[in-house]
Amino acid sequence: MEVVLHLAGHCIETAAKRRYERLVQELLKEEDEERERRMVEEFELLLDFLKKADFSELRKRGFDGSREMRVRVKRDGESFLVEEI
Repeated sequence: MEVVLHLAGHCIETAAKRRYERLVQELLKEEDEERERRMVEEFELLLDFLKKADFSELRKRGFDGSREMRVRVKRDGESFLVEEI
């Protein structure tokens, strides 16, 4: 499971929070069980990422929103792999 975030004028933390909030709204409306299952997996990944990631370090690595980019976030054991795509 991975999550793709769009950084455009805001940092990775803000992008993750915005995607998380959109997922909550979408899950409340979703009726397709398969799509809902995938959304729950993404929701759980984002929640864990928001709780555990070192956002200060990620901003230092360039995920600070200073330029537009797409970023992939996925689990790497107990931590996360974050990379520009």
